[in-house]
Amino acid sequence: MKKSRNLRKRIMRLCITIVVIAIIVFFLSGMVEINLILRMATESGVNQTNVIKNKSQETLSKVIEGSLRQTIRQAADNSGDEFWSLDHDFRILGEQVKDVFEHPENYNEVPVNPPNKENAGKYVLQLMYADWADQNDEETGRMVRKLGNLSSMMKEIIRGNSNYTMDCYIALPSGVTIAMDQMSDQKFEADGSVKSYDPTSRAWYQGAVQKQDMYFSEAVHSYFYDLTEVVFGYPIYVDGKLVAVLEGSTKLDALQKLVSELNFSDGSFSILVSGDGQLVYSPRETGDLAMDKMLSTDIRNTDNKELKALVERALGKEEGFTKVTIDGESFYVAYAPLKIVGWTQMMFVAEKEVLNTTDDLLNEIDIAHAQTLAKFAGRINRTMLVILIVMLLLIVTATVASAVFSKKIVTPIKTMTARVMSMDGDDMSFEMESVYETGDEIEVLAGAFHKLTYKLKDYISEVARISAEKERIDTEMKTANKIQDSMLPRIFPAFPERSEFELFADMKPAKEVGGDLYDFYFLDDDNLAMVIGDVSGKGITAALFMVMTKHIIQSQMMFRDGDVTAAIQGVNTLLMKENAAGMFVTVWLGVLNIPTGHLTYINAGHEYPIIYRNNEQFSLFKDQHGVPVACIKNIKTKLNEIDLSPGDVLYLYTDGITEATDKDLKMYGHERVIEVLNNDPKASVRQLDEAVRADIEKFVGEEEQFDDMTTLCIRYLGPCDSRDGSL
Repeated sequence: MKKSRNLRKRIMRLCITIVVIAIIVFFLSGMVEINLILRMATESGVNQTNVIKNKSQETLSKVIEGSLRQTIRQAADNSGDEFWSLDHDFRILGEQVKDVFEHPENYNEVPVNPPNKENAGKYVLQLMYADWADQNDEETGRMVRKLGNLSSMMKEIIRGNSNYTMDCYIALPSGVTIAMDQMSDQKFEADGSVKSYDPTSRAWYQGAVQKQDMYFSEAVHSYFYDLTEVVFGYPIYVDGKLVAVLEGSTKLDALQKLVSELNFSDGSFSILVSGDGQLVYSPRETGDLAMDKMLSTDIRNTDNKELKALVERALGKEEGFTKVTIDGESFYVAYAPLKIVGWTQMMFVAEKEVLNTTDDLLNEIDIAHAQTLAKFAGRINRTMLVILIVMLLLIVTATVASAVFSKKIVTPIKTMTARVMSMDGDDMSFEMESVYETGDEIEVLAGAFHKLTYKLKDYISEVARISAEKERIDTEMKTANKIQDSMLPRIFPAFPERSEFELFADMKPAKEVGGDLYDFYFLDDDNLAMVIGDVSGKGITAALFMVMTKHIIQSQMMFRDGDVTAAIQGVNTLLMKENAAGMFVTVWLGVLNIPTGHLTYINAGHEYPIIYRNNEQFSLFKDQHGVPVACIKNIKTKLNEIDLSPGDVLYLYTDGITEATDKDLKMYGHERVIEVLNNDPKASVRQLDEAVRADIEKFVGEEEQFDDMTTLCIRYLGPCDSRDGSL
């Protein structure tokens, strides 16, 4: 019995030892496996976070760069368009002033009086003198009264740009100034005498004469207004002699307001820098981009080397995108030039604002991951306690149960980790599978991964939706272009059954839609009507005005039986009634009698035609000009008449052809058009026009153009029974 009891004890001790050792070994191995699982889960969460962060930042960076470039380009176009409109309108006014000096006999004398305080707040012409000017010079006085005919045109230029143009002056070298503004009461001294005004001492006058072209000043304090303005001048020459300088000014605060409203997001901002580095507008009151209220800040003198290098690149007429540190904060910045004035506009977006979406997403992922791991660890601890109790009761059952349970835990975790590690590129989906359906925290964790990837897909889909919306807008503008294009005759040869002439025309808008027009049609079997025109302004408004003008001209020509004088007067009357926007249009309208070659036409403020005659060379034909249509009531028309011989060519065009500019803002000009036409004057009219347009493309390069390019070219061949067969 004693030996039996000892054996039993030994067996019990052996069993107890085996159980204890089994429990310890299994417990330790379970702890090691659990720690490995926790580490794998943690690593998978970190890897997933890094993948999401890298892909999100990469996608956001590309989207931000493209969107910011597009936004600043549109913002700079909007800002630059205002200067372009001013430049365009004052050049047209300059042509009229030049016509007054060249053909004074065509104009009546209109009184121009000194300032009168009773005219305060009204747009009226006012006559002002410099101290040294001879107020009794009859020749100067006569010319001033003839220039008074342009009162309505000057007034419409100001009203047409009411938010930007404050005044319009015609200054003569003799010290006499014809002023159009609302400030009659501001031109008096304290004693009631009219203030003297010497235009020749002003920066806009001297700058325009020195440049011999349109000149824009830096932001300066106004001579008559208590505000800051940008002043511009445009010189007028007749036979190489300076006869006048036009002046206009625009309020700086209006331009600043336009810039401040064109932003990328709530946290972004824009600045405007002049060609000389003057900080014209900045919303920041302190730091690297703080704007001096006296506008004396030259941003090129900043101590911020990154900002200085950025400004130098931007002022080099470049368009670009980069990152820069401002006041210790990182910003994305895009910039684009205002080409007409040589300024640049920059738009800043804080990097932290851009990355907020990604950071918020990653924070949510980290929180969910941490919560899942905490739940998972607590459940593991409780499970181990249960396993330990079961093993004390039944070693075999506990061993089998623990092995099965361990496998149940480890298998889905390993599968989940392998799937997360394989997520890359376009394969970012985490789908629920049967292996994850454990009913515990593993299933919760897998569900969290599943929801997270779908949120990521939704985010990427939203980015794609925004891109699609942009493409939709672009498509609508292209559709508008096709509609407008279909309203102009585009099939050539236009009249294949008629061999008495050869005709070709084309219009290329500067934007999606344009404001130029051309048309041609037979009034009867012997008379061909032709028209070409240029509406002031551009975009949708100009395009609508163009369509209305084209149809009114055609209806008036039919109604007036081809009388171009009566037709153009009728067009002017109708457009003045329907011209709420204050727009005007330059028009060349003519009728060619096919049997005789006799051409009668009206030139209402349009470009001079270019003519090839008598087998010589193309040359500029300076005909009699009239006032553009829709400027003033009861316009005086000047009928021009030409007899064309067989082989003669007439080339008509809008100012978008001669004013096409290259990267140095140099204009193409009439001389170059004539030179290209004379390279092969015997070519077909289509080949002549294509040669001019090809040379313009070579001249301007990649520079964006701000005006439509429209041409109409006709070669008169004569009646069929009168040709000698040489053409």
